[in-house]
Amino acid sequence: MQKEIQNLIAHPEAIREELNIDQLSELIRNATAIWGQSITMRYSVREGRTAARFDAEAEQDLVSSSGIFSNVLIKCRIDTFGSEITYTPEDGFKVWFTLHLSYQHFEGGENGMNIASFRFENRKWTMFRFKGEDQE
Repeated sequence: MQKEIQNLIAHPEAIREELNIDQLSELIRNATAIWGQSITMRYSVREGRTAARFDAEAEQDLVSSSGIFSNVLIKCRIDTFGSEITYTPEDGFKVWFTLHLSYQHFEGGENGMNIASFRFENRKWTMFRFKGEDQE
């Protein structure tokens, strides 16, 4: 694994600046905005089976914020479903991931759905495949 990615794994505080996390957090806030709720995200880089992975995960469990669904859910989280981070000297860091709503029913069934996909290249984040995208 490249030393630049290893550095992000070993020094998670470097992720904020290297991957422009303030911009990403703003995009995620826009994609998950619910009146009266603030979602705090955690970001990390880890070594995966075949490639390095970028993870975004909400600190909060959202069962109590899921309206009528709170009567049937025992777990409701925002997390990453599929991701990759690469580095080349020419292009710098590139990241893609899908932000996912994962939930578990009280009778044991687990499932989820995509909220939005994100891409980082040229030190900028873009969000795509989200509800209302065609209206922007």
